[in-house]
Amino acid sequence: MPSIRTFLLLALLLLHPRHTTAADGIQLIGTAAIPGDQLDLSNDTRTLENGERVNRLGGFSALDYAPRTGLLAALSDRGPDDGAVSYPCRFQLFELLISPGRQPAVTLTLKHTVPLTDASGKPLTGRATILAADSERGRRFDPEGFRFGPDGRIFISDEYGPEIVEFNASGREVRSLPLPPALQVAKPHGDRKIETEGNSSGRASNRGMECLAVSPDGKHLYGLMQGPLIQDGTRKDGKVVGRHCRLLQLTLQGETVAEYVYVMDSPDNGNSEILALPDGRLLVLERDGNAGEKAAHRKLIAVSLTGATSVAGMTTLPRNLRENNIQPVTRTVLLDLLDPRWKLAGKNMPEKIEGLTLGPPLPDGRQTLILSSDNDFESQNASLMWVFALPPGSVPAGTRSR
Repeated sequence: MPSIRTFLLLALLLLHPRHTTAADGIQLIGTAAIPGDQLDLSNDTRTLENGERVNRLGGFSALDYAPRTGLLAALSDRGPDDGAVSYPCRFQLFELLISPGRQPAVTLTLKHTVPLTDASGKPLTGRATILAADSERGRRFDPEGFRFGPDGRIFISDEYGPEIVEFNASGREVRSLPLPPALQVAKPHGDRKIETEGNSSGRASNRGMECLAVSPDGKHLYGLMQGPLIQDGTRKDGKVVGRHCRLLQLTLQGETVAEYVYVMDSPDNGNSEILALPDGRLLVLERDGNAGEKAAHRKLIAVSLTGATSVAGMTTLPRNLRENNIQPVTRTVLLDLLDPRWKLAGKNMPEKIEGLTLGPPLPDGRQTLILSSDNDFESQNASLMWVFALPPGSVPAGTRSR
């Protein structure tokens, strides 16, 4: 018999089914909304420096579904107030049930809350000023990308580093993978403005490795920067802007296989997530930073690496790629979340759409695709999860046993 906790969690989920069918065969199956004031299962009753509860559920920056266990992981980012508080980093594991044509069509039940710790067991913290571990806390960590790997391994990309860290299933750090020196800043700092202004190369502050994917065969990692590196963009109003973003292909040991250029539609956009498909393509979630009626760009881009030039070892990208014989990755729009047929655009469109994963196949064989919003731990804002069904053959079958 289900526990009282299960019934309470189910009751707290605000479920809004959709049954919109697109002409291209894509269907929005349903939406699940997790209230912003819901709590996780950590039993951590402390409060943060700003008075917010440590165990508030939300801030989802990444999703990944594990077919072997049937659980959906939702990674919380560095916590509320944009790195100003000592939030202990963690991820959540949900049981997911998709029932097309029923009400509710999507059901989520929180099963586990897993804390993230460094190799010594100290909790990794979201606070930007904690550049190194102290007596109580591990180093600062801004978890943005999450993927299950083979043999129970977990890989998480950290935007502060940037770095990719391997964890065991219990959330304890195993090792940090080396990334190319061109991505690193020489002078990290707890203040975002000082950090960006004080460096001439490396990732721009808060524009690091936002996106992470694992190839379906479990042999490679793909890491995509949210925006251009300092040396690859231009400075404008204290920020680094541009369209050329680094996309890395690595082995699971951190060896660089190749490095490509992903060109965003607009310098006002950022990349929120990347997902590897069984046919070798990648999906990139590219969006602007506006919410509600002002949101103008929310697209899933299918990316092909065929014919793209590797720029591995190149410290600075040239302003004109083609004049320098650099072919960026090829891009095709798969899904526009602002398309009127989905009825998602408008005043309720969240500012941050950040999670992306393939979900379980439906009984009719169609592949599901799940996206989620980041509510920034705001109690009045729900965390949304949208489940789409892709038409047969649009995502070729492949082994996803993780």
